[in-house]
Amino acid sequence: MKKQLITLLLSFFLFGICNVQAQISLAPTTVFIDQNGVGTLFVTNPGNVPQEISIGFEFGYPGNDELGNLKMVYGDSVRALQNGFGDRVRAFPRTFILAPQQQQTIRLQVRPDRSASAGTYFTRIKITSNPQTPDIEQTNTDEVTTQVNFQFDQIIAAFQKVGQTSTGLEIGEVKILLNENKFRAIPEFKVTGNSPFIGSVTASVKNSQGEVIKEIQQTVALYYSGLRAVEIELTPDQVATASQIELKYETKRADIPSGDLVQCAPIIKTVPLK
Repeated sequence: MKKQLITLLLSFFLFGICNVQAQISLAPTTVFIDQNGVGTLFVTNPGNVPQEISIGFEFGYPGNDELGNLKMVYGDSVRALQNGFGDRVRAFPRTFILAPQQQQTIRLQVRPDRSASAGTYFTRIKITSNPQTPDIEQTNTDEVTTQVNFQFDQIIAAFQKVGQTSTGLEIGEVKILLNENKFRAIPEFKVTGNSPFIGSVTASVKNSQGEVIKEIQQTVALYYSGLRAVEIELTPDQVATASQIELKYETKRADIPSGDLVQCAPIIKTVPLK
Protein backbone atom coordinates (compact mmCIF):
# COMPACT_ATOMS: atom_id res chain seq x y z
CA MET A 1 0.00 0.00 0.00
CA LYS A 2 1.36 3.34 -1.02
CA LYS A 3 2.00 5.99 1.59
CA GLN A 4 -0.83 8.47 1.97
CA LEU A 5 0.22 12.08 2.38
CA ILE A 6 -2.21 14.57 3.84
CA THR A 7 -1.06 18.15 3.37
CA LEU A 8 -2.41 20.99 5.45
CA LEU A 9 -1.77 24.36 3.85
CA LEU A 10 -1.59 27.40 6.10
CA SER A 11 -1.51 30.87 4.59
CA PHE A 12 0.19 33.97 5.96
CA PHE A 13 -0.25 37.41 4.41
CA LEU A 14 2.86 39.49 4.91
CA PHE A 15 2.56 43.28 4.51
CA GLY A 16 6.01 44.70 5.09
CA ILE A 17 7.50 43.34 8.31
CA CYS A 18 6.04 40.18 9.82
CA ASN A 19 7.14 38.30 12.93
CA VAL A 20 6.78 35.00 11.09
CA GLN A 21 9.91 34.02 9.21
CA ALA A 22 9.21 33.89 5.50
CA GLN A 23 10.30 30.98 3.33
CA ILE A 24 11.79 33.26 0.67
CA SER A 25 13.35 36.72 0.62
CA LEU A 26 12.64 39.54 -1.82
CA ALA A 27 14.72 42.42 -3.14
CA PRO A 28 13.84 45.18 -3.51
CA THR A 29 10.85 45.46 -1.19
CA THR A 30 9.37 48.20 -3.40
CA VAL A 31 9.63 47.87 -7.19
CA PHE A 32 9.93 50.88 -9.47
CA ILE A 33 9.20 50.23 -13.12
CA ASP A 34 11.18 52.37 -15.55
CA GLN A 35 9.96 54.50 -18.45
CA ASN A 36 10.34 51.51 -20.77
CA GLY A 37 7.86 49.55 -18.67
CA VAL A 38 10.46 47.18 -17.19
CA GLY A 39 11.08 46.30 -13.54
CA THR A 40 13.12 43.67 -11.75
CA LEU A 41 12.47 41.61 -8.64
CA PHE A 42 14.88 39.08 -7.11
CA VAL A 43 13.44 36.08 -5.25
CA THR A 44 15.85 34.07 -3.08
CA ASN A 45 15.34 30.74 -1.32
CA PRO A 46 17.65 30.80 1.73
CA GLY A 47 16.35 27.48 3.09
CA ASN A 48 16.99 23.82 2.40
CA VAL A 49 13.63 22.93 0.82
CA PRO A 50 12.59 23.66 -2.79
CA GLN A 51 9.82 26.25 -2.95
CA GLU A 52 6.92 26.52 -5.36
CA ILE A 53 6.60 30.20 -6.30
CA SER A 54 3.83 32.06 -8.08
CA ILE A 55 3.53 35.75 -8.93
CA GLY A 56 0.24 37.64 -9.12
CA PHE A 57 -1.02 41.23 -9.13
CA GLU A 58 -3.86 43.04 -7.38
CA PHE A 59 -4.67 46.73 -7.19
CA GLY A 60 -4.60 48.00 -3.63
CA TYR A 61 -3.35 50.82 -1.45
CA PRO A 62 -2.99 51.68 2.27
CA GLY A 63 -6.11 53.14 3.83
CA ASN A 64 -7.10 53.58 7.47
CA ASP A 65 -9.75 52.99 10.10
CA GLU A 66 -11.38 55.65 12.26
CA LEU A 67 -8.37 55.70 14.62
CA GLY A 68 -5.84 56.20 11.86
CA ASN A 69 -4.58 52.62 11.89
CA LEU A 70 -3.25 51.22 8.63
CA LYS A 71 -5.79 49.16 6.70
CA MET A 72 -5.23 47.88 3.17
CA VAL A 73 -7.92 48.71 0.63
CA TYR A 74 -8.68 46.30 -2.22
CA GLY A 75 -11.54 46.21 -4.69
CA ASP A 76 -11.62 49.95 -5.39
CA SER A 77 -12.55 49.69 -9.06
CA VAL A 78 -12.81 53.47 -9.61
CA ARG A 79 -9.28 54.20 -8.47
CA ALA A 80 -7.99 51.06 -10.16
CA LEU A 81 -9.12 52.56 -13.47
CA GLN A 82 -7.48 55.88 -12.59
CA ASN A 83 -4.16 54.68 -11.16
CA GLY A 84 -3.82 50.95 -11.77
CA PHE A 85 -2.06 48.91 -14.45
CA GLY A 86 -5.08 46.75 -15.16
CA ASP A 87 -4.13 43.76 -17.31
CA ARG A 88 -1.11 45.58 -18.77
CA VAL A 89 1.33 44.15 -16.21
CA ARG A 90 2.99 40.74 -16.53
CA ALA A 91 5.66 38.75 -14.66
CA PHE A 92 8.23 36.48 -16.33
CA PRO A 93 8.35 33.77 -15.11
CA ARG A 94 5.00 33.72 -13.35
CA THR A 95 5.38 30.29 -11.70
CA PHE A 96 8.52 28.28 -10.99
CA ILE A 97 10.32 25.97 -8.56
CA LEU A 98 13.12 27.67 -6.64
CA ALA A 99 15.83 25.29 -5.44
CA PRO A 100 17.50 25.75 -2.04
CA GLN A 101 20.12 28.51 -1.83
CA GLN A 102 19.16 29.76 -5.30
CA GLN A 103 17.90 33.07 -6.67
CA GLN A 104 15.44 33.77 -9.47
CA THR A 105 15.21 37.05 -11.38
CA ILE A 106 11.63 38.14 -12.13
CA ARG A 107 11.11 40.55 -15.00
CA LEU A 108 8.06 42.77 -14.72
CA GLN A 109 6.67 44.21 -17.93
CA VAL A 110 4.02 46.94 -18.20
CA ARG A 111 2.60 47.52 -21.67
CA PRO A 112 2.35 51.23 -22.53
CA ASP A 113 -0.95 53.05 -22.45
CA ARG A 114 -0.80 55.96 -24.89
CA SER A 115 -3.93 57.48 -23.36
CA ALA A 116 -2.54 57.53 -19.79
CA SER A 117 -2.29 60.98 -18.22
CA ALA A 118 0.77 62.07 -16.25
CA GLY A 119 1.08 60.66 -12.76
CA THR A 120 2.21 57.63 -10.77
CA TYR A 121 0.56 54.28 -11.45
CA PHE A 122 0.79 51.36 -9.07
CA THR A 123 -0.26 47.86 -8.09
CA ARG A 124 0.50 45.22 -5.47
CA ILE A 125 2.69 42.24 -6.33
CA LYS A 126 1.71 39.05 -4.49
CA ILE A 127 4.52 36.51 -4.24
CA THR A 128 3.18 33.17 -2.99
CA SER A 129 5.55 30.48 -1.77
CA ASN A 130 5.09 27.03 -0.27
CA PRO A 131 7.38 24.01 0.06
CA GLN A 132 7.34 21.71 -2.94
CA THR A 133 5.07 18.76 -2.23
CA PRO A 134 6.89 15.40 -2.45
CA ASP A 135 5.62 12.89 -5.00
CA ILE A 136 3.46 10.33 -3.18
CA GLU A 137 4.34 7.67 -5.76
CA GLN A 138 7.99 7.88 -4.72
CA THR A 139 7.25 6.60 -1.21
CA ASN A 140 6.87 2.97 -0.26
CA THR A 141 5.82 2.82 3.38
CA ASP A 142 2.36 1.90 4.66
CA GLU A 143 2.17 4.80 7.07
CA VAL A 144 -0.35 7.58 6.80
CA THR A 145 1.39 10.86 7.55
CA THR A 146 0.37 14.46 7.78
CA GLN A 147 2.54 17.20 6.35
CA VAL A 148 1.92 20.79 7.34
CA ASN A 149 3.03 23.31 4.71
CA PHE A 150 3.09 27.02 5.35
CA GLN A 151 2.00 29.13 2.40
CA PHE A 152 3.29 32.69 2.52
CA ASP A 153 1.80 35.54 0.54
CA GLN A 154 4.27 38.40 0.58
CA ILE A 155 2.77 41.55 -0.88
CA ILE A 156 4.86 44.51 -2.02
CA ALA A 157 4.16 47.66 -4.01
CA ALA A 158 5.14 48.41 -7.61
CA PHE A 159 5.11 51.92 -9.09
CA GLN A 160 5.65 53.55 -12.48
CA LYS A 161 6.02 57.29 -12.99
CA VAL A 162 4.55 58.61 -16.24
CA GLY A 163 5.26 62.13 -17.51
CA GLN A 164 5.55 65.03 -15.07
CA THR A 165 4.80 63.85 -11.53
CA SER A 166 4.09 65.85 -8.38
CA THR A 167 2.95 65.22 -4.84
CA GLY A 168 2.21 67.10 -1.65
CA LEU A 169 0.10 67.06 1.51
CA GLU A 170 -2.58 69.17 3.07
CA ILE A 171 -2.75 68.47 6.80
CA GLY A 172 -6.06 69.32 8.41
CA GLU A 173 -7.27 68.85 11.97
CA VAL A 174 -5.02 66.78 14.22
CA LYS A 175 -6.70 64.88 17.04
CA ILE A 176 -4.51 64.18 20.08
CA LEU A 177 -5.19 61.24 22.39
CA LEU A 178 -3.24 60.51 25.58
CA ASN A 179 -3.26 56.97 26.90
CA GLU A 180 -1.13 56.74 30.03
CA ASN A 181 2.27 58.01 28.78
CA LYS A 182 1.63 57.59 25.06
CA PHE A 183 0.53 60.44 22.80
CA ARG A 184 -1.37 59.46 19.67
CA ALA A 185 -1.62 62.16 17.02
CA ILE A 186 -4.27 61.46 14.36
CA PRO A 187 -3.98 64.01 11.52
CA GLU A 188 -6.39 64.35 8.66
CA PHE A 189 -4.52 64.42 5.37
CA LYS A 190 -5.17 64.99 1.69
CA VAL A 191 -2.62 64.14 -0.97
CA THR A 192 -2.17 66.82 -3.63
CA GLY A 193 -0.58 66.46 -7.05
CA ASN A 194 -0.86 63.36 -9.22
CA SER A 195 1.20 60.90 -7.16
CA PRO A 196 1.11 59.24 -3.74
CA PHE A 197 3.14 60.83 -0.94
CA ILE A 198 5.84 58.26 -0.11
CA GLY A 199 8.33 59.24 2.56
CA SER A 200 8.58 59.66 6.30
CA VAL A 201 7.13 61.64 9.18
CA THR A 202 9.14 62.93 12.13
CA ALA A 203 7.14 63.56 15.31
CA SER A 204 8.82 65.91 17.77
CA VAL A 205 7.41 66.61 21.23
CA LYS A 206 8.59 69.98 22.54
CA ASN A 207 8.37 71.81 25.86
CA SER A 208 7.20 75.39 26.37
CA GLN A 209 10.69 76.67 25.48
CA GLY A 210 10.56 74.91 22.11
CA GLU A 211 13.12 72.29 23.13
CA VAL A 212 12.69 68.76 21.78
CA ILE A 213 12.11 66.30 24.61
CA LYS A 214 11.27 63.25 22.47
CA GLU A 215 11.42 62.54 18.74
CA ILE A 216 10.57 59.55 16.56
CA GLN A 217 10.55 58.93 12.81
CA GLN A 218 8.49 56.44 10.81
CA THR A 219 7.82 55.75 7.15
CA VAL A 220 4.54 56.77 5.56
CA ALA A 221 2.74 55.91 2.33
CA LEU A 222 -0.24 58.22 1.85
CA TYR A 223 -2.32 57.82 -1.30
CA TYR A 224 -5.54 59.82 -1.36
CA SER A 225 -7.05 61.22 1.85
CA GLY A 226 -7.86 59.98 5.32
CA LEU A 227 -6.27 59.60 8.74
CA ARG A 228 -2.84 58.22 9.64
CA ALA A 229 -1.87 58.02 13.30
CA VAL A 230 1.57 58.67 14.78
CA GLU A 231 2.33 57.40 18.28
CA ILE A 232 5.07 58.60 20.59
CA GLU A 233 5.71 57.22 24.09
CA LEU A 234 7.00 59.50 26.85
CA THR A 235 8.06 59.22 30.47
CA PRO A 236 5.72 60.73 33.11
CA ASP A 237 8.12 63.69 33.49
CA GLN A 238 8.10 64.30 29.73
CA VAL A 239 4.28 64.21 29.66
CA ALA A 240 4.22 66.86 32.38
CA THR A 241 6.46 69.23 30.40
CA ALA A 242 5.13 68.48 26.88
CA SER A 243 3.72 71.60 25.26
CA GLN A 244 3.34 70.79 21.56
CA ILE A 245 3.85 68.13 18.89
CA GLU A 246 5.43 68.96 15.56
CA LEU A 247 4.80 66.65 12.60
CA LYS A 248 7.27 67.00 9.73
CA TYR A 249 6.52 65.11 6.51
CA GLU A 250 9.35 64.60 4.00
CA THR A 251 9.65 62.67 0.73
CA LYS A 252 12.62 60.63 1.85
CA ARG A 253 13.13 57.26 3.50
CA ALA A 254 16.10 55.00 4.11
CA ASP A 255 14.85 51.98 2.16
CA ILE A 256 14.10 53.78 -1.16
CA PRO A 257 16.55 55.87 -3.24
CA SER A 258 15.51 59.52 -3.38
CA GLY A 259 15.56 59.42 -7.19
CA ASP A 260 12.69 56.92 -7.17
CA LEU A 261 10.47 59.08 -4.97
CA VAL A 262 8.32 61.94 -6.21
CA GLN A 263 9.72 64.93 -4.35
CA CYS A 264 8.15 67.90 -2.61
CA ALA A 265 9.15 70.42 0.04
CA PRO A 266 8.76 69.35 3.70
CA ILE A 267 5.31 69.86 5.23
CA ILE A 268 5.21 70.86 8.91
CA LYS A 269 2.20 70.83 11.23
CA THR A 270 2.43 72.00 14.85
CA VAL A 271 -0.25 71.05 17.36
CA PRO A 272 -0.48 72.51 20.91
CA LEU A 273 -0.95 70.06 23.75
CA LYS A 274 -1.96 72.53 26.44
